Amino acid sequence: MQKIKTIIFDLGGVIIDLHVDKTIIAFSDLSGLSNQKVEDAYLSASVFKEYEKGLISDDQFISQLKMEFKIEAHAGEIKKAWNAMLGQIPINRIEEVKSLLKDYKCIVLSNTNAIHEKAFHKILSNSFPYAHLNDLFNEVYFSHELNQRKPDQEIYENVLKQSQTLAEEALFMDDSKLNLESAAQLGIHTLHIPRNGGFTELLNSKLSEI
Repeated sequence: MQKIKTIIFDLGGVIIDLHVDKTIIAFSDLSGLSNQKVEDAYLSASVFKEYEKGLISDDQFISQLKMEFKIEAHAGEIKKAWNAMLGQIPINRIEEVKSLLKDYKCIVLSNTNAIHEKAFHKILSNSFPYAHLNDLFNEVYFSHELNQRKPDQEIYENVLKQSQTLAEEALFMDDSKLNLESAAQLGIHTLHIPRNGGFTELLNSKLSEI
C-alpha cells in the first residue's frame, strides 16, 4: 500500500533556481551600502516577513525598502532588484513533476510575495505552456495569500487541512532545514534539497525508503 500520497514542493531553490546574492548585490548597487549590510538587513528586517505574509501592500513594501536602504530609485528599479534573485526553471524539474502527478497529489507551498509571484509566473509562461503554477500542480499555496509563512507550524496545519492530507501521507521538500524541522514535528515526512541542486534522485531514493 502506497504510504506517501502527497508531495509538497517548496518553490524557490527546488522548482525555480534562486540566487539571493543577486538581489543583495542589486540593492547594494542602488543604495551604496555594502553587500554585508544589505544581507544583514535582508535577514533581520521585519518588512520582509511582513510582506511574505501579505500584511503590507506592494507600495508599502517598496516605501519601506527605500527607507531601510536609503534608496532614491523609482519603484521599477526596486522591483527589478528584488526580482534579481529569481532564476530559471530547468525543464527536467517540470518533466519530473508531470511524471509524479500520475501517482501523487503534487502541491506547492512557498514563502513568497506578490511581486515575486508575478515575476516567476512570467518566467514560467515564457518557458512552458503554463500561465500559472495551478496549471501544473494540483494545488498551490503562497504565504502572502495565507497570511502565514514557514517555518510557523500553522501554515503546515492549514495546508494539510485545505488539501485534505494526512501528515503521515505527505512528503515535504524544501531547501531550508529550519522549514523542514518544523514540518517534521507535525509528522510530515521531509526531504532536504540543496538549493538549485535538483530533486529527482533524492526524491526517488527517499520514496523507496518510506
